[in-house]
Amino acid sequence: MAINHIEWRTLRAGDTPVLAELFRDAVMQLAASHYDEAGRVAWAASADDLDAFGARLTQGLTLVAVSSDAIAAFGQLHPADHVSMLYTAPAFAGQGIAWTLLARFEAVARAAGTPVLTAHASASAKRSFERAGFHVLEEENLDRNGVSLKRFRMQKPLVAAHIPQ
Repeated sequence: MAINHIEWRTLRAGDTPVLAELFRDAVMQLAASHYDEAGRVAWAASADDLDAFGARLTQGLTLVAVSSDAIAAFGQLHPADHVSMLYTAPAFAGQGIAWTLLARFEAVARAAGTPVLTAHASASAKRSFERAGFHVLEEENLDRNGVSLKRFRMQKPLVAAHIPQ
């Protein structure tokens, strides 16, 4: 699917069910090459409780990418120095939307004077974060519903270190 135009907006009332579906689809389809089915099912279950998922979406800044009335991706900056969610609909994967979303979060963080932007990236999202200038600090294992999932603690410095002369 070619992207003609992306509209960027913040989270709206009523977005939760659509974003939960996008989240599940992204986890089940796009993460298949990095996580087994049990891991993806455990991870995707995070969106089963729509009230809890919706409450999580309202924290911090949640941005939504829309193309031709279809939600293409969403992400969240929470707190102000941490990318806590980054998901692309499978039909829009590989088109640079995740990278653009990360650039938008970086701009917000820079404007706020945040020195470092951090994230816990899945194995499937790691490449997008690396393309956006993040580097791995360490590999971690996260427990989701009794299943261990590999992820990466990553960061991107936003303020150059001051070197005394």
